[in-house]
Amino acid sequence: MSTADPELVRVAVLAPVRGLFTYAVPAALSSGVRPGRRVGVPFGRRRLAGFVVDRIAAAPQGVVPKDVLEVLDEAPLLPESLFRFLLWTADYYLHPPGEVIKAALPAALANPPALRRKVRAEATVLEAPRPLTPEQGVAAATVSEAVGAGCFQSFLLHGVTGSGKTEVYLHAIERTLALGRGAIVLVPEIGLTPQLERRFRGRFGREVAVLHSGTSRGERAREWRRLRNGEARVAIGVRAAVFAPVEPLGLIVVDEEHDPSFKQEDRLCYHARDMAVARAKFASCPVLLGSATPSLESLSNVEAGRYRKLELRSRIDDRQLPPVDLIDLSGADRALLHEPLLRALGETLGRGEQAILFLNRRGHAGSLACRACGHVEGCPDCSVSLTQHLARRRLLCHYCGLSRPIPERCPVCGAPLVPLGAGTEKVEEEVARLFPAARVARLDSDVGAAAIASTLRAFRGQEVDVLVGTQVVAKGHDFPNVTLVGVVLADTGLALPDFRASERSFQILVQVAGRAGRGDRAGRVLVQTYHPAHPALVHAARHDYAAFASEELHRRRALGWPPYSRLCAVRVDGKSPVSTEQAARRLGAVAAERIRQSRLRAAVLGPAPAPIERLRGRSRWQLLLRATNHAAVRSLAIELQEAADDVGPVRVVFDMDPVSML
Repeated sequence: MSTADPELVRVAVLAPVRGLFTYAVPAALSSGVRPGRRVGVPFGRRRLAGFVVDRIAAAPQGVVPKDVLEVLDEAPLLPESLFRFLLWTADYYLHPPGEVIKAALPAALANPPALRRKVRAEATVLEAPRPLTPEQGVAAATVSEAVGAGCFQSFLLHGVTGSGKTEVYLHAIERTLALGRGAIVLVPEIGLTPQLERRFRGRFGREVAVLHSGTSRGERAREWRRLRNGEARVAIGVRAAVFAPVEPLGLIVVDEEHDPSFKQEDRLCYHARDMAVARAKFASCPVLLGSATPSLESLSNVEAGRYRKLELRSRIDDRQLPPVDLIDLSGADRALLHEPLLRALGETLGRGEQAILFLNRRGHAGSLACRACGHVEGCPDCSVSLTQHLARRRLLCHYCGLSRPIPERCPVCGAPLVPLGAGTEKVEEEVARLFPAARVARLDSDVGAAAIASTLRAFRGQEVDVLVGTQVVAKGHDFPNVTLVGVVLADTGLALPDFRASERSFQILVQVAGRAGRGDRAGRVLVQTYHPAHPALVHAARHDYAAFASEELHRRRALGWPPYSRLCAVRVDGKSPVSTEQAARRLGAVAAERIRQSRLRAAVLGPAPAPIERLRGRSRWQLLLRATNHAAVRSLAIELQEAADDVGPVRVVFDMDPVSML
């Protein structure tokens, strides 16, 4: 390049477009155009913001670069290791890099001022560290040693419910802060954040910043700035907190690492647990994954030597895991709560103790149907029935949000409509009817984040006797006065068309069972089911993770499902059922031809209609790309991504390492 040639840079434009774009740097802006900084650039007829990725020696053939228009930041908005990690994430998930970078910035910081490093305040330590059990001590010391070494290492902390995993996290983070580094803590649900936040603020004071969608845009922006400026060094949040601007980063913790909520299902379809491992590698720090029921993928990584397993086999103070009894509903009447559970609930309330009733289905009834003609009230935009919500006096679609009044009569024949199935509203109503003196509350996503936090406070303060809820009640909570957990129906997830259905059912049952008997008094668990011999339920009743995992892994290996293969789901949706099917079949043919020509050890499954064939007014088809390694799946996906531009008026989404098959 001669001295007259302009300097060239590649820019990730903050728009949903694939690839990087080449721009020339005017001499007047040369000193400010650096990797990681935002610049204003011309893009078609628009002016857009973008992030400088790197310098290049020459423009791609046929490209005449336009000039960078302005430099928007005095200093990079994002730490250098985080910026590199975001570019890697875009490449891994085949997503526009500008969109990935945008996901790491709070919406209120669309045009933030340049950030200047502030003097770091000393941590304010408030409730003292609790003494550790021998098992906790070994786990905490092992992770702390890796933190001190400042090197990447992945740990899986497998601890039974009530074994004190959180205290291990706290000790490891304490060591991290003492070394002048920061930490990120990921939880799967907003409902868990207030409890965890309280414990972490009690230990680390204003060093803690909270990032999740339950806070306002302004609050998230303030917390983001505190982390970026170094005023706070511990970020706590749900999956997007994996992008928190903590620098230098010394430790990442993923609590309940098995939870499917860590996977984002739309737009950028990333898995926060997997991204936590990748980010730790970029930051050269350890990552700690914790669970009472580790995902089979994580267990496989232990067996392959990629993760190091740490175990907490016993509960704190040697408390016993609660006995679990399966109640066979075969041939039983249509009652919601059967005699063994009713009797146990009455005894629990009589002793002044608390109970949790779990049903993973919200609303009052699963659907409304006509017994005369068979009509079922369904969503006109989704191929699902509408759920009856009596509290709102509405029928709701849990997929698109459609809401309509509850009809009094069948719109087809005029006969009365009857509710089928039951949800948490119905359980709450039934408990209040049968036990009028009991204080009953409901916890599910219908009540909202603020109500979830207040209900949990009331239950913890023993202002509520019976807590009825969905999976929100099953995860991570510590209620010492809960001595009974009742599972109203354990079968809701077993029949889903998903190869992970058994694993998820096992995990949620073990998790909810673990809420019982965490205090001084012993607990018990009663599980109502039509399938008492199902392996997932049998092993969950025995708290036998090892036996379940061994059996399920054997089945997965025989069928070629993860963790013994890698998947990419290609989802096609459009307004026209015909054009959607044609596009899906075209992509399936391209994939099959690519496999044939290259002799890749890969397969394409489908295309086929998605289990939910219509969603939000759009027809849905999907195909699965499957291979024994990620490289082969990625190669196929890139081929299809290019072909997807020419398959018609449809939307095509590529979901690498999909979690949901629906």
